[in-house]
Amino acid sequence: MNKVLLIGVTGGTGGNAVKGFLEQGVTNLRAITRKIDLNRPSLSKLNDAGVELVEANLDDVNSLTAAFTGVSAVYCHATSADSSKPDPLEVERAKQVAQAAKQAQITHFVYNSAGGADRNSGISHIEQKYKVEQILKAAGLPTTMLRACLFMEEFWKKYTRPSILKGSFPFSIQPDRPLHLIATKDMGRVAAYVIKHPSQYIGKEIELAGDVLTPKQMAEVFSEAQGMKVVHKETPAWIFLLLWQKELFTLIQWYRNKGYQADVERLRAEFPGLLTTFKEFLEETHWANPELTYESL
Repeated sequence: MNKVLLIGVTGGTGGNAVKGFLEQGVTNLRAITRKIDLNRPSLSKLNDAGVELVEANLDDVNSLTAAFTGVSAVYCHATSADSSKPDPLEVERAKQVAQAAKQAQITHFVYNSAGGADRNSGISHIEQKYKVEQILKAAGLPTTMLRACLFMEEFWKKYTRPSILKGSFPFSIQPDRPLHLIATKDMGRVAAYVIKHPSQYIGKEIELAGDVLTPKQMAEVFSEAQGMKVVHKETPAWIFLLLWQKELFTLIQWYRNKGYQADVERLRAEFPGLLTTFKEFLEETHWANPELTYESL
């Protein structure tokens, strides 16, 4: 196999996906960055891990030529920053990437999409992921869509974790409503596996989760990890409207009424040892250590 090109991995969740690739023995990696600056911690870590760094701009298709030279497969984690409000550039950059991949005759393109992308979710950032899927397919690229469910790392963020560490898990989902979860490192693990087995996965779309728990069950897992009682509190969704967070309100309503549909039991059987449970995730990330932050991940 020639180089595997990584796109959108210089941020937090993308960096974790790279760890997954390395764990699976896929080390012939090249990552795109706008500027090679080894004083930037995320780039320094990639460089130290043996990942080749190449300068390229997703807004300029001509700058992508060198990045795609000698590449046989691509893992695209993102073409814009993670946000509940979609960035229009995500779609435009996908067009540039698709064109460059087509010109380079890429043999496998794995895209980190979103769970529910194929079900008319009405959620703007999920719908936009689906647009990117269609762009890649329209370009005639041999694709695999890994449709990620909710990243477990979200619970590490400052608007969630401090309260949980104190024993209160405020979450606007019904106590008994199943929620599908995936660790970002597992995105890389599965992507690496898929790239190593192209004939099995080209043309497939996989909604990906490593665990499925209700908020009540999640509170029990938090309690065990922290050694203290954690209680789920179902906060009303309309609070997000008061905070002018219409996108989050719409997303919460989707979680409450539709949500993800990943078949976790089947996925664990198909990808043995590659999917992390929520309990394992909390243990591996040392959740209960109050000195650690989201940035520590």
